[in-house]
Parts: sequence; structure tokens; C-alpha cells
Amino acid sequence: MKQLMRVAVAAGLLMIAAPLPASAAGAAVTFSPGSADPEYATSLQVKGTGFQSVPKGHGGIYLLFGWVADGTWQPSQGGAAGETYRYVKDKETKDNNGFQRFLAFPGSDTGSAANGEIAANGTWSATLVIPGARFKAADRTGKVVDVDCLKVRCGLITVGAHGVVNANNETFTPVTFAVPKAPTTQAAAPPPPSSSPVPPPSSSAAPTSTSTPIVSTVESTEPVPVAKPAAQSGEPGSWWWIAVVAGVVLIAVLAVPLIRARKRTRNAEGE
Repeated sequence: MKQLMRVAVAAGLLMIAAPLPASAAGAAVTFSPGSADPEYATSLQVKGTGFQSVPKGHGGIYLLFGWVADGTWQPSQGGAAGETYRYVKDKETKDNNGFQRFLAFPGSDTGSAANGEIAANGTWSATLVIPGARFKAADRTGKVVDVDCLKVRCGLITVGAHGVVNANNETFTPVTFAVPKAPTTQAAAPPPPSSSPVPPPSSSAAPTSTSTPIVSTVESTEPVPVAKPAAQSGEPGSWWWIAVVAGVVLIAVLAVPLIRARKRTRNAEGE
């Protein structure tokens, strides 16, 4: 009897001395940005608080994106993957495509494959990729089905990893979808008004040529000859020429009799 009492006391002392896992005070998940693109992949910065951290415990939690059924979907309540919740599949390795993340317990034997660790105070952080509002998943029978998150409830899911069911670490956080807003640009200020008003263009004005005339930049050192037009009939220049010609003719007519008279005088003197 005394020996049994000693064993019971020793067991009680061991239970008191053994480190107890940190109890979750209410696990919660937050993420940024606040929504995901419905057509393209979105990278979310995810943080967890209040999770249960089990030092050197096997496994940890899976961070997933997918759909959950209304009511009880959690594995601790009898839910199962492909039946009460469906998620985007990815490789269960550290260097996967980012659609699934594994957060290990501190000192876990599976920590080498983890994407992060659940700290002793129950906090963790990870980056998760959301492929868009639509994805394919397998149901309970293994049949591939389409999930449209614009029609059903989708969000971030955390469950126990490596087959370890832990109700304290089961959460669902809804994710909404919205097209990202395009960046806005500020319009340039209009130029200040001119001091002299510019009259509006006339509708009868000739169209302005859009071609640029080629202008020579080399200046000529020789004077440019200016051609004078010939005098036309009826202009002052033409009468001047007529007067000159008439004068010459008149002199010739008068000179002929004088020349003849002088010749006769010379002939008479010579006889």
C-alpha cells in the first residue's frame, strides 16, 4: 500500500514538473492586403496570434486557402478534407509554390520541412499565395471539382498538420475578392492666361501647312541681279526711243541737201 502511494506521488510530481503546452487564448488570423484579385494570383502576408504551441511536439499547423461548409467543418468535430472543406493543393515541402504553408512547433521533428514556426507565445507569420477566386480540388471520393469563391464561402484555413487533430488551432478567416484599383494620376495645371488676348481663328482663314519649309542657312556674298522688264507700247520708255529715231532721221534728211550744195560749189570753183 505504501509502495502504491509512493508511485502515485512520484507520478504527480512528474506531471507538475513536465512542461505543459501553451494554451490558446483564442486563435485568430489576420492578413494583408485586405482582399484578393479574382482573376490573378495575390500574395498575402498572414499573421497568427493565440495559437497553441507545443514544444517539441510532432507537427504543427497547415495554413491553407479554400472553401468550408456551413456549420461544423473542423476535423475535431468530425469534418474531413474533400467533404467539409476543400483547399488548393500544393506540395508538402518547404520549397512549394506557396499555396500551402506548414508552421511547425518549436523543436519539432518535422521542423526541417516547415515554412515557419509557432512561437512559444502562440504567434507566427507566413506568406500565402491565393491563385484567384476559382480553383480545382478533390472531393471525398477523389473526384476533381471546381470551386468558385465568388459563389461559395472561401478563406484562410488552419488545421493540425501531419494528421494531428487540434481543436485549439482550427480557424477559418473569410477572404473577399475585389479588382485592384488603378493608380490615379494628377492632371497637369493649365498654363496661365496670356496678357494679350489672342483672337479666335477665322473660319475663312487658309489652312495652315503642316510641312516645314527648308531654309538655307548659307548667305550669298554676291548681289542678286534684278531683271528689268522691257518697255511696253504706251509706256514712257517706248516714246523716248521713238524720239531718238525720229531725230536721227531728221538730221539725215537735212544733211543730204547741204552735202549736195557744197559739192556743186566745189565743182564750180574748180572749172
